Amino acid sequence: MDMSLRGTMGVLRRFPVLYGLAWSLFLALVGILCVAVWAHYGSPSDSHILVAAYVIHCLAIFLGGISGSRAAAERGWFYGGMVGLLYALVMIGIGLVVFTTFSMDPSGLFRLLLMCLIGCFGGIIGVNTVSD
Repeated sequence: MDMSLRGTMGVLRRFPVLYGLAWSLFLALVGILCVAVWAHYGSPSDSHILVAAYVIHCLAIFLGGISGSRAAAERGWFYGGMVGLLYALVMIGIGLVVFTTFSMDPSGLFRLLLMCLIGCFGGIIGVNTVSD
């Protein structure tokens, strides 16, 4: 039995949404660690850190949508959108654990919709980059 990371990702590739979500979470973790190091050793303002966090999350969803739809090789908008939706739900879950509050205000719903649309766009691009 192959217990390497390559074997694990190969098994996960059979489930395109989970494959894209895994890539999204990995890229978000790497990006957040880079911002944390930047914040520790540099002196960025709060607004710069906030912008960096939003950019990291958007790129993570976009690239996760690409990888998920490439694994599926069909219906890129669907798989990319599902990656974005699941990523948003994971972030909401983390927010509930950390802050113990949750409100469905218009800005939160807009962010959820935006994450789905970014994932859809990444999925459309990803499915069109699959070579036969």
